[in-house]
Amino acid sequence: MSVSIPDDKVRLDILELLYRHHSDDPMSSGVDRAIIQDTLKISEKRMDTNMSYLEANILVTLLRTISSQWTFAKITADGINVIENKERYIDKFPFIQGSTSQIHENEPDSIFQTAPSQVSFSQQVTNAFNQAYNQVRATKLSTADKGRIEKQLNALEKELQKTKKADLRTIQKNWEWIKKNADWSSPAIAEVVLELIKIALDLP
Repeated sequence: MSVSIPDDKVRLDILELLYRHHSDDPMSSGVDRAIIQDTLKISEKRMDTNMSYLEANILVTLLRTISSQWTFAKITADGINVIENKERYIDKFPFIQGSTSQIHENEPDSIFQTAPSQVSFSQQVTNAFNQAYNQVRATKLSTADKGRIEKQLNALEKELQKTKKADLRTIQKNWEWIKKNADWSSPAIAEVVLELIKIALDLP
């Protein structure tokens, strides 16, 4: 975790990330908080503090659960205007003067970069989902329930294998279903889901 990066840079990185996601999939409900935190490599508290600032300035909208913790963030029309016309908004939002799209380039983005062998992303997906399938088969769920979970896992796996051609809306829909109905299996595939989203959004 980097604590030396100023909040202005964090705010700009968040807005740029949400902008890229919106450009790729304007009809989505936004970006999952775990994806944002993992991408920016910052603490949850720091992410929430800066996200609150952006929300207060109507640059993002946050989807909250019953517990009041936001789960998805989406850039607003005002946020899009700020990103696309930075010079016009510098006086109102000084944070946009920071360098853009340089999300902690000196830090490792994921566990895949530190792996001793250069395993292809496709193989990483296969390995992760094989682990998830094994977890499903090891449960005491009914055959029908196992079948439903495996069907969702399979749909998500197929979409991830498309890499840059993957549909982020389909990925997010399946990912939400898995976290809601089989959250015990989500850790096995979380890293490849996050990595694919970075690939699809051309994030470093």
